[in-house]
Amino acid sequence: MPRPHILFREMGFCYCADIKDDLIVMKGSMSELSEKRFQFLHRLYELSGGNQNQLFEERDIGEELNLTSEQSDIIGQYLKGEDLIKYVSRRKIAITHNGVVEIENALLAPDEPTAYFPPVNIINIHHMEGSQIQQGTIDSTQAGTFEIGNQKQLSEFIELLKDKLPELEISADDKSEIEADVATIEIQMKSNRPKTGFIKESLLSIKRILEGASGAVIATGLLKYLLPLLGG
Repeated sequence: MPRPHILFREMGFCYCADIKDDLIVMKGSMSELSEKRFQFLHRLYELSGGNQNQLFEERDIGEELNLTSEQSDIIGQYLKGEDLIKYVSRRKIAITHNGVVEIENALLAPDEPTAYFPPVNIINIHHMEGSQIQQGTIDSTQAGTFEIGNQKQLSEFIELLKDKLPELEISADDKSEIEADVATIEIQMKSNRPKTGFIKESLLSIKRILEGASGAVIATGLLKYLLPLLGG
């Protein structure tokens, strides 16, 4: 005879529970995890506008959704495994074509489950109005606006950084992150409507890495060019 079960809702999540306590925990946890995966991917879709070239800090998105670092890592691993997001470096993620399709299909048919998620109508989707998250956010606080000052100076810094990058005494992960930041800046500089927030956060990411290697002569020299671009 099958065990009786109940349905109940708590904190915006739908739970299916058997009478036995250990199964209540297990089923509730699985339902909550699936919904948090959707919320995470949906937030990445909102921030990027479906642009697969825009990079974001995995843990910044997790913090917006009140996830711990460990939860963000677990969710990121799952979404990457299903080719819904990609890691450009150890810290930065971007949505994939499959991720865009998955979210848009879910929103177009909110009463239907998708291959990876339950129906949108039972999920508590978080809308973050006025969020300051941008690509590669490092600092915990941000200014709401950022103006590009001397674009010629910025271009010169980027070219110098690309030239000196092979000589920097930093990890392979940090070099990959700088390359991703540089690519983001160059894309924005070529745009007719550059997103200055993306440029700022990429510069802040580069600054943090260079400061970690500030004992080296090359890194110290690059910081002298970078700080004026940030108003420092």
